[in-house]
Amino acid sequence: MFGMQDPSQTLLQIERYMQGGRLELSEVMATQFCDMMLANKKRDAQQQIFLLKGLRLMCDVYMLRDKAAQSMTAIKRMHRERKRLVKILEKNAPAMLASMQPEHEDHLRAGRLYALAGKVGAAKKSFAKCQALAPGHLAAAIAAVHLLPNKKHIDRLLASVDSAGAVILSGGIFQLSPEDTPSANLDDVINALTMGGQQLPSHGQQCNANIQNLTDQRTAITKGEQAANERLQSALDNLKPKHDYYQYG
Repeated sequence: MFGMQDPSQTLLQIERYMQGGRLELSEVMATQFCDMMLANKKRDAQQQIFLLKGLRLMCDVYMLRDKAAQSMTAIKRMHRERKRLVKILEKNAPAMLASMQPEHEDHLRAGRLYALAGKVGAAKKSFAKCQALAPGHLAAAIAAVHLLPNKKHIDRLLASVDSAGAVILSGGIFQLSPEDTPSANLDDVINALTMGGQQLPSHGQQCNANIQNLTDQRTAITKGEQAANERLQSALDNLKPKHDYYQYG
């Protein structure tokens, strides 16, 4: 198969096929790639990185093809091979540990798949693990409310929105951008809050208040009444000298 002699090119080709909507071919290639890598029992650090990337792509294509039930083995393998990679890097290349994809992203990926497969208990544990590793993880909170709307997940969404800071406009897109976790599209946040209020009437008022606040901020940014990125603006303001030192000359 094309690129199998060059794992990095094979992974790029799988990603291109996924982006182009050629999902069946992507699944076949990802499966063959992972089988090939797993057949090598003496993988070095780079080969282990390639395998983990292949397993993530395999999980993602299962999600895109609505085949979550078939992903259970891939999810478990993904977690297992990540732990193996950490051990390899700790022993041979500890400096590379910091460049690994954050562990919470793998638990978010697993939570989505478990929920779509009807594995409610496993999904809850995965979303909780993601939040434990990265408190205020908006993407995880949004996914949890959409897939498993319950009190705990709606409370977690509200807390994540509160801790995310002000609405920002970046690249023409309104979003919430927590400091240590991925940004979330503002429309996705509002849709999740809307669903949360509908599914749990006791939280309706709080969800609606958050929606109104976020909507008001978007309007204020559009009108120029609020900075497009208040956090950045505040940082820039703090760089300005507080005194005119020339007057002491």
